[in-house]
Amino acid sequence: MSQRRGTRSPSTTDGQLTFEDALAELAAEEAQPPEPTKPPARPASVGPAAADPPPETAAAEDPTEAQDDRPGQLVLLGEAAPASRRGLSGRIPSEVWAALLDHPPTRQRYRAKVHRRDPDACWYWLGAVSDTGHGKLKAARASGPSIVVTAHTYGYQAEYGVIAPRPGEDLVIGHRCDESSCQNPAHWELIPRAQNDADYRARKWRRSGPLADVRGAHGRAVAIRAAILAARAAGRDIDAAIEAAAAAGLTEADGLF
Repeated sequence: MSQRRGTRSPSTTDGQLTFEDALAELAAEEAQPPEPTKPPARPASVGPAAADPPPETAAAEDPTEAQDDRPGQLVLLGEAAPASRRGLSGRIPSEVWAALLDHPPTRQRYRAKVHRRDPDACWYWLGAVSDTGHGKLKAARASGPSIVVTAHTYGYQAEYGVIAPRPGEDLVIGHRCDESSCQNPAHWELIPRAQNDADYRARKWRRSGPLADVRGAHGRAVAIRAAILAARAAGRDIDAAIEAAAAAGLTEADGLF
């Protein structure tokens, strides 16, 4: 399974980045060819959904990524909130997501920052990482400013299509693998925020696995990212480097208690 959440307790929708705030972020980059989308598939080898902790601020360790210094993961869908409600329930409209996903250079940049492995393994993010271990991506479009988005939110919609507005629903993309930085579409599930939070509370006390990492989700994601990049540069076994980096933050043997 893969890691997706940190050791922080889940939050509410407070502190989400709004559409108006996001539009002021960044400028677009050069174009490259897009990747075709695939129909959704869920492997039987991955267990039930587990919760992500609430996304927080982005850490700009990667000089190619802009820093997102506002708390909160960009919400999936809906209408932009009025200025008086910024940071609470702002939304990126579906048509804006469509424009971001239809931009070839953004597609290429996303793909370049994902370390792909076997279909059932976690695909780790190699770009900027938020405080809760979620990837951050500068997403551009053909017309209009760039927006800093959460990588797996972009990746989910790149894989399965733009999520249509669902009035009254508060949805998030949960990592069934518990690896916050994982970008494997087979490890994601679109679920209500309340379920995501409940899953996290039920699983965060396990003494093994990604949620047990003493470095927290951010520290774990950064350590695995560094191990992959170092192994690539040195021509070493990347899977062995990932395994060592992932195990370095675990102090307990397998077990729930």
